[in-house]
Amino acid sequence: MTTVTALRPEELNRNFAVGELQAMHLAGELTRHGIPGFEFYLPVGEFPSLETRAASLETLMRPGRTITGRSARWVHVGGPVPPHVELSRRSGTPLRVDEAVRCRFRRLKASDVMRLGGLVLTTPRRTALDLRREGFETEARMLDPLVDAVRPGSAAS
Repeated sequence: MTTVTALRPEELNRNFAVGELQAMHLAGELTRHGIPGFEFYLPVGEFPSLETRAASLETLMRPGRTITGRSARWVHVGGPVPPHVELSRRSGTPLRVDEAVRCRFRRLKASDVMRLGGLVLTTPRRTALDLRREGFETEARMLDPLVDAVRPGSAAS
């Protein structure tokens, strides 16, 4: 028999029905993580990785969509879970999405976006810039080590 802790996060969330995952959560075997509406479960004591956080939002991806703002910050560095997913589109045409997703039009340059697995999101630099512009200085500072690590002209670039 395979134990829950032996399964990779994507296997855990794919191989069990939501009801089974919730029962294991109530029994203290799993913890729930993620943005409301896009939650996933991990064994107790295991914390979401960059890849796991990114994978939890992949179902939102369509051409022209980009994860931005506090959601992109959460994918990049973890920390406080935002109350909803922030999604930007290249098209100004209104998009009907459920209340777990906030969508808006935003022009992004190719240098402003990156891909993590199947997720397209703003780079740490662009994410920090957007967060500062929107008044989320504390969250923007969480990205500073990543921004500093890839600053043009630095040894890391």
